[in-house]
Amino acid sequence: MRKMRLVSYFCRILIFCTLYPIFSVQALDKAQVGVGQSLNIKSWKTDSGSSVFFVNSQRLPMIDVMLDIDAGSRWDPSGLEGLASLVAGMLFKGHHSDGKIISEEEIGEFFVRNSIIRSVSTSRDKASISIRFLNEPEVIQKLGRFLQNVLSKPEFNESILARQKRRSLLALRESLTRPQQLALRNLWDKMYPDHPYGRSVTEQSLGNVSREEVQTFFRKFWTPERMTFSIVGDIEDRELESFLGNITNFQSKNSFSKFEEKLERQENFNYKKILPPVIFPLAETLMIDHPAEQSHIWIGAPMLARHQIEDIFPFFVANYILGGSGFGSRLTSEVREKRGLSYSVFSGFSLLKQKGPFFIGLQTGKQNTTVALKVVQETLTDFVNNGPDELELEKAKTGLIGGFALKLDSNKKVLMNLSQIAYYGLPLDYLDNWVDRIASVTKEDVKRVLRTYFVFENMQTVIVGN
Repeated sequence: MRKMRLVSYFCRILIFCTLYPIFSVQALDKAQVGVGQSLNIKSWKTDSGSSVFFVNSQRLPMIDVMLDIDAGSRWDPSGLEGLASLVAGMLFKGHHSDGKIISEEEIGEFFVRNSIIRSVSTSRDKASISIRFLNEPEVIQKLGRFLQNVLSKPEFNESILARQKRRSLLALRESLTRPQQLALRNLWDKMYPDHPYGRSVTEQSLGNVSREEVQTFFRKFWTPERMTFSIVGDIEDRELESFLGNITNFQSKNSFSKFEEKLERQENFNYKKILPPVIFPLAETLMIDHPAEQSHIWIGAPMLARHQIEDIFPFFVANYILGGSGFGSRLTSEVREKRGLSYSVFSGFSLLKQKGPFFIGLQTGKQNTTVALKVVQETLTDFVNNGPDELELEKAKTGLIGGFALKLDSNKKVLMNLSQIAYYGLPLDYLDNWVDRIASVTKEDVKRVLRTYFVFENMQTVIVGN
């Protein structure tokens, strides 16, 4: 019977994947979301305090949900790095329902039986659960009740936790053999020496995670008021409100009643209510030996938070010109095309709740490390001091605007953008005005953000493989 359900599930997925490109192409007419079209985002709060952001889309008979929880790794207590990720990874490994335990296998069967696709991830800022399902009333009702139990009554089985910790340990050891991962790990540490953004999971921190710590973290951070729901799909408002009401109709502390008295008495000073501000350490260069054939060079510094939208749009343009556009960017021209020092060189930035980093990355032959680093530094210095010329500015704005429609050409992409608006508190018309905001960026705007945020005394450099 189980095999038959699996075959049925994968057949439905195959049909959906076959037809999806047709639906997507047909959806890109003027009546649908696109350049100059409004997303018409609706927002409200559930009775339990969760935030909801909804875009009604009838492109497909599907509903996409992104649940973002303010429970990312920045809340990991010192010495327990990796805890947030383990908590999120344990949620679909077993929970309580009607006096019995629903096992990991039964959870998997529920998703297969109802043709539901789900994934879980953890970043520095948040934990995220992504779910895609058919807009069938029966499926919606079942899923609402099911998720309420998952989010309110997880079991956190001791043996499964031990298995997850072993898997995380093996993944950590493997990652530490790769030069790029070594470089990024150390770059974050250098950029954020006194902030949780800079901490990374270690073998010791994984070993320190106990079932009680998992339960404590869950109780403190996986609460309805810390949850943000982003939804894109074909569903009526009233039905959606009922669905979300079912999911969030709980208080997480009720999940562990037999531990409650002990945990309420316990004062755990490891858990912070307010995170420290991002400081700007003085520039350093860290060199790490590695047997790789090439040197992996990374340069970076904290710069912008996600909510600083007045400066983000000029920054988009500046990054596009410097190294964010690939061929045609200044870094590619100077490092690859003129000197042949690297196959790939790029720039980018990560926008976070607090000041996220700007970075430059490249690989080069070990014998070229010093020369390549000098060329990158000179290119960056010239760009910061003098800004772009008019041709670069217009090409950058044209390129960014030309690619904007691709950000919204599927429900999944709309969901990812909606999730950014919802979780980071961006204006509801952020995407509606995106093209106009890029088009209005001037040369002086770019110069202003370059001179404001690029402080060379704070730029960190990590070289692995030298």
